[in-house]
Amino acid sequence: MSENVLRQVRLALQTGDYPTAIQGLESAAHLAREAGDRAGEGRHLGNLGLIYHRLGLMEQALQAFHRALLSARADGDRLTEDGLLGNMGNILREMGRFDEAILHLNQALTLAREVGDERGRGIWLANLGLVYDDMRQPEDAVRLHEEAVSIARTLADQRGLAVRLGNLGNSNVALHQFQAAIPLFEESALLYRDLGEKGMQAQRLGVIGNLYAALGRSGGSRRNQIEYQQNALKYYVRTLEIVRELGDQRSEADLLRSLGALNLELRSTDEAIVALDEAVRLYTALNLPELVDSTRALYPEAG
Repeated sequence: MSENVLRQVRLALQTGDYPTAIQGLESAAHLAREAGDRAGEGRHLGNLGLIYHRLGLMEQALQAFHRALLSARADGDRLTEDGLLGNMGNILREMGRFDEAILHLNQALTLAREVGDERGRGIWLANLGLVYDDMRQPEDAVRLHEEAVSIARTLADQRGLAVRLGNLGNSNVALHQFQAAIPLFEESALLYRDLGEKGMQAQRLGVIGNLYAALGRSGGSRRNQIEYQQNALKYYVRTLEIVRELGDQRSEADLLRSLGALNLELRSTDEAIVALDEAVRLYTALNLPELVDSTRALYPEAG
């Protein structure tokens, strides 16, 4: 009976029939509980929570994960309990319920340490750092992201490290520690390049360009400003090559606009106009009239 129900659930998920899948998982969880299979019950409820989360039904997702949590505790499965608490913490963060998110993620961290789940510990530390980022407490976020980065290095988790270096970089940016953030984004970009994820590589390189551009506007000697601005140009050009290869016209237009503005600051008027003209052409083709107008407003005045 249970196998037939699960077969129907799989078919429903393949066709996007979520109401049938939800009904089937509820039925499977009920059958598992009647059979005394608390592990099976929790597994079905956990999958139910994932479906609700995919549908954006956060309260229902939380309820399903809580029911799965009770099953895991009844079964003595602390590793599953660890994962469920972390997932609940992530959902609570998405809902803006930060105090509850912190509570759940800290509970997940405690369990991860006790059961030796280093991968899970790194994930929960990173997600806890994101909660503090959302709460605009970047000092606390930096501490957590640094520990998450260290775990990813130890586990040789390249993708996890690429993500967590970006998280740490963002927290440093929030602290206006641009010089500390740049090497973090550089390492992340290299990792994404090695992983073949060019879109993320471009995103990281673009951020570095923005940071150098910001440093160039932050005061100091004119010589330092020009050096920072020239570095920004290099990173924008590298990013532009990748987004053109990917066919991402919106990002291409944004980068050309940034290149134009930066060349104006460097008093390279001809190069600036070429970049701004191309940005206007792309924004026009993408039917983004507000960006067409704001880009045209950047043009230097005649005469």
